[in-house]
Amino acid sequence: MGEVVFTTAVVGYPQVLTDPSYRGQILTFTMPLIGNYGVSEDQMESDGVKVEGVVLFEATSPSHYKSVMSLDEWLAASGVPGVARVDTRALVQILREHGVMMGAVGPEEPGVLLEKLRRSPRYDEVVYVDQVSVKEPVELGDGKLCVGIVDCGVKKSIVREFLKRGVKVRLVPCRRPEAAFDCDALFVSNGPGNPKLLDFLSTKIAEYVEYRKPLMGICLGHQVIAMALGARIHKLKFGHRASNKPVRDLLFTGGTYITTHNHGYAVDPSGTELKVWAVQPDDGTVEGLYHERLPVLTTQWHPEASPGPHDTRWVFDKFLKLAHRHAGR
Repeated sequence: MGEVVFTTAVVGYPQVLTDPSYRGQILTFTMPLIGNYGVSEDQMESDGVKVEGVVLFEATSPSHYKSVMSLDEWLAASGVPGVARVDTRALVQILREHGVMMGAVGPEEPGVLLEKLRRSPRYDEVVYVDQVSVKEPVELGDGKLCVGIVDCGVKKSIVREFLKRGVKVRLVPCRRPEAAFDCDALFVSNGPGNPKLLDFLSTKIAEYVEYRKPLMGICLGHQVIAMALGARIHKLKFGHRASNKPVRDLLFTGGTYITTHNHGYAVDPSGTELKVWAVQPDDGTVEGLYHERLPVLTTQWHPEASPGPHDTRWVFDKFLKLAHRHAGR
């Protein structure tokens, strides 16, 4: 059972399927051939498959020297149902016309699945971050600068971006962000579910803002920080899920980047002190925020994207410059 969504990504299916932000969702791939390079450990963004189900047109046999199993074998070993030979173009047209909706994938008869679906909670009603967050603080790296990561379902690629810059990382549960308030800077991660259910987190982030220490968020983290500073959140009809979405920079370079997205909600910062620095030119969705008086920087897209694009990894450098300046290092 899950919310049926779609992605137009043409590569990176292992990273997509292990992204904790997809918890609670059934993912449809618009790319007609999925599975051609198999699955390997270095492609994982978490400890396993996080989607509730997979829908695609054709699952191909792998042909890659790193592959240890096929997509079909991986999903079976993970206990995650998938269905192939689906007209995904027709399905995506339905989702674009009517919006994302709840669905079910399984071996039962359609009537049985439909009855189970009717009894299941809606995607917007479940606090999924509790299912993908660490339970206790975890410290990684040995740098002098400490960045606390509030783990709402953080991707390994994000942690790697900080570690390779010589930063000490402290991962803390999403229910206990204060466990990282003594770090030099705070980062609120990506994650699944409805951000409107995370008042417990946005309230704590509002307290952290009073410290005037550097603060960054990506995807769900962007939304939570915006909520903490008074912005409104609304659900998109079918969201942005792709690895080829344009983002226009209105502040730093004036350029347009190709980026990876995975979000079904968007921010309206009007009436707050938050300023927009990046937008999605296709529909005007707010993709980046900053604060004129406070060291706050957010992105709705994923600058750490693996396998790519890598156009905007400089955002991490910009945030760490704020952190180094604040820490006097």
